[in-house]
Amino acid sequence: MRENDLERYIDKIKQMHAKITPQRIEILKIFLSNQEDHLTTEEIISRLSDSKTGQATVYRTLELFCQAGILKKVNFKNEDFARYDLLDLDSKHFHHHFICTQCEKVIEINEDLLEPIEEQIQKEHHLVITNHELIFRGICQDCQNKSDINE
Repeated sequence: MRENDLERYIDKIKQMHAKITPQRIEILKIFLSNQEDHLTTEEIISRLSDSKTGQATVYRTLELFCQAGILKKVNFKNEDFARYDLLDLDSKHFHHHFICTQCEKVIEINEDLLEPIEEQIQKEHHLVITNHELIFRGICQDCQNKSDINE
């Protein structure tokens, strides 16, 4: 995590006219240090175990971060709870995901190959698309290798 990254995300929170508290910075640092993870509220609380940050504060902070446009609430495994994904402030669109149907690993796909499709949909249907999400499902390399071993 670069200090510059932290400041850029803090600026997004300030744009919401929200206070920058030590608890909010601590939660933000968790996301910046675990950018490949899709953390649940409980996982964030457990990573704050040495902190005096309460559960209600975590829930309110996550909601604020979503409103500020720095987190996205995702649920792509048909779970009964939400996960949170840090948004890339330099990207026009949210990244895509691959979910392994065997081990349920989630892999982020940063390539955006949907631009031509998006332009076509906008033109044909007279829409303005502001974002899109795509989820691929299949078998990850690790599970493929495990099945090769078992054959």
